[in-house]
Amino acid sequence: MVHIAVAFANTVRASTGDALGTPAGLAAWLREMRPYLEIHLDEEALESVGEREAAAARRARDAVRALMAAAGPAGEHVRALNEAARSAPRWHELTWGDPPSAEMRTSGPPVPAALAEVAGHAVLLLSGPDRELVRPCGAPGCVQFFLKEHPRREWCSPGCGNRVRVARHYARTKA
Repeated sequence: MVHIAVAFANTVRASTGDALGTPAGLAAWLREMRPYLEIHLDEEALESVGEREAAAARRARDAVRALMAAAGPAGEHVRALNEAARSAPRWHELTWGDPPSAEMRTSGPPVPAALAEVAGHAVLLLSGPDRELVRPCGAPGCVQFFLKEHPRREWCSPGCGNRVRVARHYARTKA
C-alpha cells in the first residue's frame, strides 16, 4: 500500500536527487500518484505545472521530511505544511445515483489542490497514531522514510536491505 505522505517525503533520493526539482518532475510524480489522489488531475493540468507549483511542492515536502525526522525548529516546518494544506479549499459533493457517490471538488486549480491534498495526508500522518511508525531507512546513504508496520523491518525497500546484508557478508568474508 502506498502512503502518499511517505511517498511525498521520499521524492528526495540519494541516487537520483530531487524528483520535484523541476516542473516536469513534479508533473511526473503527480501522474504516478494519480490513482491515490481524490483530486482529478487530467493531462492538461499536469502539462501546465510551472516553477511556482514545483517550488511550493518542494517547500511542503521539505517541511514533511523535517517533521518526520524531527529535525530543526518545528514551528517553521509546521507553518509551511499548514500553508500547503490550506492552499486550495476542497470538499466532497454528493452525486445521487445508483449507488450514490462522493466526488472531491475544489475551488482552486487542480495541481495546487492535489498538493493541498498531499499536505493534508501528511498532516494526518504526523498527527495520528501512525506517527510512531515513521522511520528513516537504516541503510547507509539512504535518505528515504518508511512506515515500520512489521517489527523486523529496518529498511525502506528490499534493495536497501539487500545492500546492507551484502556489505555485512563482504565484511565478514574479507576479514
